[in-house]
Amino acid sequence: YQRRVRGVPTRSLSWCAAVNRKTKYITLCCIMLFCLIFVVLLSSFYADPVLVKMNSPGPSERLSKEAWTDKAAGEEVSNEVIASVERIIGDTKQFLKKVAVVESNLGRAPGTFRAGYYGGIFQVDRIGFKATQDTRAHPALKAKIHKIKLAYGIDWLAADWTDARKPIYSAIASRLFISSRIT
Repeated sequence: YQRRVRGVPTRSLSWCAAVNRKTKYITLCCIMLFCLIFVVLLSSFYADPVLVKMNSPGPSERLSKEAWTDKAAGEEVSNEVIASVERIIGDTKQFLKKVAVVESNLGRAPGTFRAGYYGGIFQVDRIGFKATQDTRAHPALKAKIHKIKLAYGIDWLAADWTDARKPIYSAIASRLFISSRIT
Protein backbone atom coordinates (compact mmCIF):
# COMPACT_ATOMS: atom_id res chain seq x y z
CA TYR A 1 0.00 0.00 0.00
CA GLN A 2 1.37 3.46 -0.99
CA ARG A 3 0.10 6.62 0.51
CA ARG A 4 -1.13 9.08 -2.05
CA VAL A 5 -1.29 12.85 -1.78
CA ARG A 6 -3.37 14.54 -4.46
CA GLY A 7 -3.03 11.45 -6.56
CA VAL A 8 0.82 11.32 -6.45
CA PRO A 9 2.70 8.70 -4.42
CA THR A 10 4.62 10.22 -1.46
CA ARG A 11 7.87 8.71 -2.60
CA SER A 12 7.63 10.76 -5.78
CA LEU A 13 7.03 13.93 -3.82
CA SER A 14 10.16 13.46 -1.71
CA TRP A 15 12.21 12.75 -4.85
CA CYS A 16 10.91 15.99 -6.45
CA ALA A 17 11.80 17.95 -3.32
CA ALA A 18 15.34 16.52 -3.36
CA VAL A 19 15.81 17.44 -7.01
CA ASN A 20 14.48 20.91 -6.29
CA ARG A 21 17.00 21.36 -3.40
CA LYS A 22 19.88 20.19 -5.60
CA THR A 23 18.87 22.58 -8.36
CA LYS A 24 18.69 25.49 -5.93
CA TYR A 25 22.13 24.59 -4.53
CA ILE A 26 23.72 24.35 -7.98
CA THR A 27 22.11 27.64 -9.05
CA LEU A 28 23.37 29.39 -5.93
CA CYS A 29 26.90 28.05 -6.50
CA CYS A 30 26.86 29.26 -10.11
CA ILE A 31 25.73 32.74 -9.06
CA MET A 32 28.46 32.95 -6.41
CA LEU A 33 31.11 31.82 -8.91
CA PHE A 34 29.91 34.40 -11.45
CA CYS A 35 30.09 37.18 -8.81
CA LEU A 36 33.62 36.14 -7.82
CA ILE A 37 34.81 36.17 -11.44
CA PHE A 38 33.15 39.56 -11.98
CA VAL A 39 34.89 41.08 -8.93
CA VAL A 40 38.30 39.74 -10.00
CA LEU A 41 37.90 41.08 -13.53
CA LEU A 42 36.66 44.44 -12.29
CA SER A 43 39.54 44.82 -9.82
CA SER A 44 42.13 43.98 -12.48
CA PHE A 45 40.53 46.52 -14.84
CA TYR A 46 40.85 49.32 -12.29
CA ALA A 47 44.24 48.26 -10.92
CA ASP A 48 46.98 50.89 -10.62
CA PRO A 49 49.80 50.09 -13.11
CA VAL A 50 52.43 50.86 -10.46
CA LEU A 51 50.82 48.31 -8.13
CA VAL A 52 50.34 45.69 -10.84
CA LYS A 53 54.02 45.65 -11.84
CA MET A 54 54.98 44.88 -8.25
CA ASN A 55 54.35 41.13 -8.39
CA SER A 56 58.03 40.54 -7.74
CA PRO A 57 59.46 40.96 -4.26
CA GLY A 58 61.56 43.98 -3.33
CA PRO A 59 61.51 47.62 -4.31
CA SER A 60 61.01 48.50 -7.96
CA GLU A 61 63.16 51.65 -7.90
CA ARG A 62 66.91 51.18 -7.96
CA LEU A 63 68.84 54.14 -6.59
CA SER A 64 72.51 54.75 -6.00
CA LYS A 65 74.01 54.18 -2.56
CA GLU A 66 74.41 57.94 -2.21
CA ALA A 67 70.61 58.45 -2.34
CA TRP A 68 70.34 56.39 0.88
CA THR A 69 73.35 57.99 2.63
CA ASP A 70 73.03 60.56 5.44
CA LYS A 71 74.13 64.06 4.45
CA ALA A 72 74.67 63.20 0.78
CA ALA A 73 74.39 66.36 -1.32
CA GLY A 74 75.00 67.74 -4.78
CA GLU A 75 73.35 68.04 -8.14
CA GLU A 76 73.77 64.41 -9.18
CA VAL A 77 72.10 62.84 -6.15
CA SER A 78 69.45 65.57 -6.07
CA ASN A 79 68.50 64.99 -9.70
CA GLU A 80 68.42 61.24 -9.14
CA VAL A 81 66.03 61.34 -6.17
CA ILE A 82 63.85 64.06 -7.73
CA ALA A 83 63.43 62.07 -10.95
CA SER A 84 62.67 58.90 -9.03
CA VAL A 85 60.14 60.48 -6.64
CA GLU A 86 58.38 62.33 -9.46
CA ARG A 87 58.16 59.08 -11.44
CA ILE A 88 56.46 57.34 -8.50
CA ILE A 89 54.35 60.08 -6.87
CA GLY A 90 53.81 62.55 -9.70
CA ASP A 91 55.54 65.21 -11.74
CA THR A 92 56.02 68.72 -10.31
CA LYS A 93 57.34 70.39 -13.48
CA GLN A 94 60.75 71.12 -11.88
CA PHE A 95 59.15 72.66 -8.77
CA LEU A 96 60.79 70.04 -6.51
CA LYS A 97 64.21 70.91 -7.92
CA LYS A 98 63.56 74.62 -7.38
CA VAL A 99 62.69 73.89 -3.75
CA ALA A 100 66.01 72.06 -3.28
CA VAL A 101 67.97 74.89 -4.93
CA VAL A 102 66.30 77.64 -2.92
CA GLU A 103 66.29 75.83 0.42
CA SER A 104 69.82 74.40 0.45
CA ASN A 105 71.55 74.89 -2.92
CA LEU A 106 71.04 71.16 -3.51
CA GLY A 107 72.44 70.39 -0.07
CA ARG A 108 75.67 72.37 -0.54
CA ALA A 109 74.68 75.46 1.49
CA PRO A 110 76.35 75.83 4.90
CA GLY A 111 73.91 74.88 7.63
CA THR A 112 71.98 72.37 5.53
CA PHE A 113 72.98 69.56 7.87
CA ARG A 114 73.31 71.62 11.06
CA ALA A 115 73.14 69.93 14.45
CA GLY A 116 69.59 69.23 15.67
CA TYR A 117 67.96 69.87 12.27
CA TYR A 118 67.13 66.90 10.04
CA GLY A 119 65.32 68.46 7.05
CA GLY A 120 67.94 67.39 4.52
CA ILE A 121 68.37 68.76 1.02
CA PHE A 122 64.75 69.95 0.87
CA GLN A 123 64.80 71.41 4.41
CA VAL A 124 61.53 69.74 5.46
CA ASP A 125 60.85 70.79 9.06
CA ARG A 126 59.47 68.45 11.72
CA ILE A 127 55.89 69.76 11.46
CA GLY A 128 55.91 69.39 7.69
CA PHE A 129 57.33 65.88 7.95
CA LYS A 130 54.62 64.84 10.42
CA ALA A 131 51.96 66.33 8.10
CA THR A 132 53.10 63.91 5.38
CA GLN A 133 52.20 61.02 7.70
CA ASP A 134 48.78 62.36 8.69
CA THR A 135 46.49 60.31 6.48
CA ARG A 136 43.42 61.25 8.53
CA ALA A 137 43.79 64.93 7.62
CA HIS A 138 44.99 64.13 4.09
CA PRO A 139 43.35 60.85 2.91
CA ALA A 140 44.78 61.26 -0.61
CA LEU A 141 48.23 60.52 0.84
CA LYS A 142 47.31 56.87 1.49
CA ALA A 143 47.69 55.86 -2.15
CA LYS A 144 50.97 57.74 -2.49
CA ILE A 145 52.34 56.18 0.70
CA HIS A 146 51.40 52.76 -0.65
CA LYS A 147 53.29 53.51 -3.88
CA ILE A 148 56.33 54.54 -1.80
CA LYS A 149 56.20 51.22 0.04
CA LEU A 150 56.12 49.32 -3.24
CA ALA A 151 58.73 51.40 -5.02
CA TYR A 152 61.31 51.86 -2.24
CA GLY A 153 60.35 49.39 0.46
CA ILE A 154 59.90 52.31 2.90
CA ASP A 155 57.15 52.15 5.50
CA TRP A 156 56.50 55.89 5.43
CA LEU A 157 54.21 55.94 8.45
CA ALA A 158 57.05 54.43 10.52
CA ALA A 159 59.71 56.82 9.15
CA ASP A 160 61.22 59.42 11.46
CA TRP A 161 62.15 63.04 10.76
CA THR A 162 65.82 62.13 11.39
CA ASP A 163 65.65 59.93 8.25
CA ALA A 164 65.17 63.09 6.14
CA ARG A 165 68.95 63.63 6.17
CA LYS A 166 69.01 60.95 3.47
CA PRO A 167 68.21 62.51 0.09
CA ILE A 168 65.51 60.00 -0.83
CA TYR A 169 63.61 60.56 2.43
CA SER A 170 63.92 64.33 2.12
CA ALA A 171 62.64 64.24 -1.48
CA ILE A 172 59.71 61.99 -0.57
CA ALA A 173 58.80 64.22 2.40
CA SER A 174 58.94 67.33 0.25
CA ARG A 175 56.84 65.79 -2.53
CA LEU A 176 54.23 64.44 -0.09
CA PHE A 177 54.08 67.80 1.66
CA ILE A 178 53.39 69.51 -1.67
CA SER A 179 50.71 66.89 -2.40
CA SER A 180 49.04 67.43 0.94
CA ARG A 181 48.75 71.17 0.30
CA ILE A 182 47.31 71.05 -3.21
CA THR A 183 44.78 68.22 -2.84
